Parts: sequence; C-alpha cells; structure tokens
Amino acid sequence: MMSRARWLVLVIGGIGVYSLAGWWIRSPGYMDADYYTATASEMVQGNGLRESFLWNYLDDPVGLPHPSHLYWMPLTSFLAAAGMEAFEGGFRGAQFPFILLAGALPAVTAALSLRIVRRPGLAWLAGCLAAFSGFFLPYFVTTDSFIVFAYTGTAALWLTAESSTRKSVGLWLACGAVVGLCHLARADGVLLLVPALLAAIKSPGRRIIGLAGLLLGYVGVMGGWWARNLAVTGSVIAPGLGRTLWLTRYDELFAYPGSLLTPSHFWSNGLGSILGDRLWALGENLKTLLAVDGSVFLLPFMLLGAWQMRKHPLVRVAGLYLVLLLLVMSVVFPFAGARGGTFHSTAALMPLLWTLAPVGLEAAVAWGAQVRGWRAEQAQRLFAGTVVFLAATLTVGLYVPKVIGSRSDLPRWDASRRSYAEAARELALLDGDPGVVAVNNPPGFFLASGLPSVAIPDGDPNTLHRAVEDFGVGWVILDANHPAGLASLYANPDSVAWLELGASFEDEQGRPIYWLRVVPPSGDG
Repeated sequence: MMSRARWLVLVIGGIGVYSLAGWWIRSPGYMDADYYTATASEMVQGNGLRESFLWNYLDDPVGLPHPSHLYWMPLTSFLAAAGMEAFEGGFRGAQFPFILLAGALPAVTAALSLRIVRRPGLAWLAGCLAAFSGFFLPYFVTTDSFIVFAYTGTAALWLTAESSTRKSVGLWLACGAVVGLCHLARADGVLLLVPALLAAIKSPGRRIIGLAGLLLGYVGVMGGWWARNLAVTGSVIAPGLGRTLWLTRYDELFAYPGSLLTPSHFWSNGLGSILGDRLWALGENLKTLLAVDGSVFLLPFMLLGAWQMRKHPLVRVAGLYLVLLLLVMSVVFPFAGARGGTFHSTAALMPLLWTLAPVGLEAAVAWGAQVRGWRAEQAQRLFAGTVVFLAATLTVGLYVPKVIGSRSDLPRWDASRRSYAEAARELALLDGDPGVVAVNNPPGFFLASGLPSVAIPDGDPNTLHRAVEDFGVGWVILDANHPAGLASLYANPDSVAWLELGASFEDEQGRPIYWLRVVPPSGDG
C-alpha cells in the first residue's frame, strides 16, 4: 500500500499543477478545441446538436445552421456543455471538467500501477510522471478530447484485459459500454473494439455470452448516436467521412465541393506518391511516439518496462491497440494521423506508459547493480528523482513558450482568440449586417463574433468564389494561414474583381489580415 501522505500529494499536487496550467489557457486555442466549445455553447443555448458554421465540406452541406458532429464526435462537447451549464457559460465553465479530470490523473495513474505492478514505490513514480505530462499538459486542460480519451481509452484497455481472464458477463458488458464511450470521444475510438473482440473470442469459457455482452454494451452506448445520425443525415455513419480515405494531401480536407474526393482522384496521384505519403506518415507517427509520448528520455524505460510486463494481459491488449493505431494512422488516414490524430489517440496509452516507465527504470538499475556494482536501492532513488526532475523540466520548458510566450499579459495560446475578436470588432464597424463570413477557423471566429461562418476552401480564387456564391458569403477574412492557392490574393488583395478590400490590420506576428467584402453581381444592388 502507498502511504496516505503520498496519495494526498498526488491528489493535491495533480490538481495544483493542472489548475495552474489551466489558468494560462484562457481560450480553446486551436480549431479542434474551438469546435467542441462552440458546439457546447449551442447546446447550452438550447440549439441542440447544430453548428452555425462549417469547417469542412465533406458531407456536401447546403447551408447554415448545419447538423453538428458529423466529423468530430460529441462526448467532449457534452462534457464542455456540462461545465458551461454548471458555471453559467463561458470558456472557463467549459474548461472546468477537463481541469478536474486532468488533476486526478496522477492519482489514477498511481492506482493503475498498484493494480498491475503492485509496487508502491513504482506507483508513486508513475503518478509523478502523470503530473508532469510533457507535451500533453496544455492539451489536457483545454476543451479537446485528450483527457477524455486518456480516461475512456485506459478504462477500455483495462476492462478488456480484466474481462479476458475472468468469466464475467458483467465485465464484458461494461467493457463494451466503455468502448462505446471511446467511440463517442473519437471516431477512431472504434479501434479499441478490435482488441476487445479478439480478447472475447479467445477468452476461456462462455465465449458467446462474452461476445454478446461486449457488443450489447457497445451498441447500447452507440445506438442512440447512430439513431441521431440516421435521423438527420439518412445514414448511420456520418456522410462524408469516407471521403477522407481519398485525400492526397492534408489541405484537401477543406476541398470544395467535397465530391472532388473520389477513388479516381486518389489513384491519379500515382502509386509512388501514395506509398511515399504513407511512409512519411509512418515516420511522423514514430516521431510522435518517441518525442511526444516517450518524451525522448522516457521511451527506453517504457519499452523495457513493457518487455518486463509482456505477459500481463493489459500490456498485450495495449500493444495490439498501438500496432493497430499506427497501421490505421499511417496507411488508411496518413494525413490526419501525422497532423495530430496519432497524438490525440495515444492519450489512451499514457497512463499505462507512465506506469511502465518506472518498471523499466527499476530493471535498468538492477542491471547496473549486477554488472557495474551499483547499490540498487540508492541508485533507484537517485535515478527516480532524476527522471521526475527531467520530466518536470521538460514540461515547463515546453509549456511556457507554447502557452505563455514572451509576454505574460498576452499569452501566446490566446493569440488566435484575440485576433478574431479584433477582426469581429472591425467587421462590425465596416458592416452592421455582414452575413456569412469566410475565414480560416470558422468555430474560432464564431466564438469570438457570434456570426455564421464557413471555411475558406482549399483551392484558388475560383474555388473560393464558388463557395462564396453557394453559401451567400458577404465577407472574406484572409490571414496568413490561407490555402496555397490564395497566395497571390493574399499578396495582392485588390487582384480579384469580385472582392473589395474593406480594411486591414496586422496580427501579433506582424502579418496582415484583410477584410474583403464580396461585391454583389451587377443587378443585385
């Protein structure tokens, strides 16, 4: 048993670290988190599962408002909405449940370690590593799926391992339900169903009942969501998702119209490019495992710990999930995987990886004691302290420049919100009724302005013009994060006859942002 004092330190310390980290996170920070916050706000306002903006065109949308969560899944928005409801709206309310879950993560990780390793000293170290979570720290305390998937994914892996060794229908039912929650948290959460199904098939005795319990639990959670999709789109699986299979580069996620993404478009890229893209994605995903999940210096200990614990069902289940995830994120969805999908989804593995690192460290110390004559107990304390110090130093070193930046009064993380707030204020002066606005980050702009918005599509000015006409766009806000096809327009905003420069200003990096009014066709007034 770990001492009560250590439990107290993990609980209070975890809440303290993540609360402090959350204090500087004053807005969602990027489009994924903006999306969950914006859709949560719609729920709290009584508008249900809808969005007053479009960030992609994959499902051939016809106008605004539009059914929400046809790409990203809803569980994170539900959690943010609960926080908003409890604390009367705003980002801080939405953020609160995420900070609470993150603050409990060190104690939860220590509990997991005690459950599978049964060594209080190693559990304490695992909990400390979860407190100093490196790259994950700011993402755990904003309104994104990271911390949600860390909990649901870990629970699904643990229940799969437990169910595989025990003849309990109730455990399989719970496992299926939690896998359903994983799917509600992330579309690729369904991958966790694969190791669960294999474990159920191979489990000793009552195999059919176990499979039935697993699937019943999963369908029991997902059934309502499928019914909703069927009601609003006519399909159980959200339309447009299949088109992401045919991307030849990441920016095509914003292609207009989405019907451009077809198998023939995909194969026209050439087999060499297709294979090259997937090898590139595999390399990027392996870098994520090394630098992000393993914090570079922890990865050898995580791998050694996994080898030491290789016979444990949880390690085997997690290993299968990791291989499957790498395969899917490198071969099937290489661009989404390399651009953050793998980072998001490996959150499900982090509590286990933090549990395995101390096991690997202890094994390395034991080797040193045997080969080099170290005093094992003294060396273990020294290296454990060093590992925690390095984890804390790395975490602070990553967090401060990314979140706070050079000015504590203007946190870097909040720069996007400040830019869009300024853009909304200027637009209100230019036009009291701007209508639909085309921008780089529609959910972020919607949060700052309350105005309906659509994404500037991938392509040239002709593609933009088509989207502008189809969605009745009145203004285009063009910033440095524009599609490559609009580089000439960004360099010369007066170069297109159907757009009129209304105003411009510079963002905090000194890059221009342009307000471009859509000139009505002749005869439209």
